[in-house]
Amino acid sequence: MTIEQIRELVGRLNAGAGSLAALGAALDAKVNGIVIEPQMQPHIDALVTALGGSDALADLTGAELRPVLAEIRTFGLLNTKLLFAGTRTSGWAHTDETLQATGEISMAFPHTLKKMVAPMLGDLSARLDSAGGTFLDVGVGVGMLSIEMARLWPTLRIVGIDPWAPSLALGIANVKAAGLEGRIELREQAAESLSDEDAFDLAWLPSAFVPGAVMPTALTRVHRALKTDGWILLATVRPSADPIAGPLARLRLAQFGGWDVSPEESAAFLTTSGFQDVKILPGPPNSPAAMIAGRK
Repeated sequence: MTIEQIRELVGRLNAGAGSLAALGAALDAKVNGIVIEPQMQPHIDALVTALGGSDALADLTGAELRPVLAEIRTFGLLNTKLLFAGTRTSGWAHTDETLQATGEISMAFPHTLKKMVAPMLGDLSARLDSAGGTFLDVGVGVGMLSIEMARLWPTLRIVGIDPWAPSLALGIANVKAAGLEGRIELREQAAESLSDEDAFDLAWLPSAFVPGAVMPTALTRVHRALKTDGWILLATVRPSADPIAGPLARLRLAQFGGWDVSPEESAAFLTTSGFQDVKILPGPPNSPAAMIAGRK
């Protein structure tokens, strides 16, 4: 490849990255009520129109768009970190805006859980709706998933664990700002040191943030922590044969410090850990993520 070809490649990729950032700016304006400078507004509008995003911005609410904005911010921040040796590191050791942005991506999941996932898993919907319903959020981060769970299930009691103190500090502040200190308990604790028994109706475990070396122990501890007939939902990355999407997904896993196994391997691990009725749940076509459910 010649230097001219390299420059042409960089130019094409920069156009995509810049357009995505412009879309993010438009989303920020909608989600957070930010006024964009008049010198920039018409150009951002033109890019959003060219991308086909104008109707979505008009039709969707700020709450619906917030996780999408968070996704743009998270991967933009991670991309920037790749460019400098000092921040080009594997594993989850962030202390900056990456923490809050990544946490806000997860706010979309509780809505999917309530509408689509829980109804497929026995009596889980009724258990979460009951006065004694309990939820374990492994890798709670800054608490945004737990906060959204508490909003959707008004009587649900939640325990969130995470070994990364900077995330938990933000999580405590977020829970307090939401007025949910009485229903959400946050602990600085790793999944492999979980000691609860027969305590939860549902556990959420995002494998992208849990090192593979501790996953077998983490699954055993989560199994013990669930009530009889309680469920685990294990989120994992779905492999792709695409020459760009596949390596990029694994690069993200390295940045997150998580478990790189297929959905089928994840399901086998759940079975080995004592779970029953293990199933890979249906998801959107070509989704980079998969969800595996198992019952105690």
